[in-house]
Amino acid sequence: MYKHIGLKELASFTRIISSWPENTAAHQRARLFEVLKVHGSVTTLEAMRFLDIVDPRARIVEIRKEGYTIKTSWVRQPSECGRMHCVGMYTFGANIEGVMLAKQPATSLDNSYRQLMLTF
Repeated sequence: MYKHIGLKELASFTRIISSWPENTAAHQRARLFEVLKVHGSVTTLEAMRFLDIVDPRARIVEIRKEGYTIKTSWVRQPSECGRMHCVGMYTFGANIEGVMLAKQPATSLDNSYRQLMLTF
């Protein structure tokens, strides 16, 4: 079930954005990873609204490719206009205690992911 985002969570999201301010895929992954560590879960809409990640699904795929287990469950959450939607909620599937984020990753993953082209 979806829980309402309170002022404490908003302050935490703001702190996370200030720690990873760039709009690169690497910084978006870092923001998403950190909020999962701190809060335990995040929905697609929360990541879009509060972490400034336009498509969090792509960042989740990239984090999974790094070897982390992230589970997706479905919750109902209101959009900005108040209508309820079924959205993904992401949680770590294994204990990640002790995992640290580096400000400058040793290898950049930005060039290792390619855009998938769908053809019909």
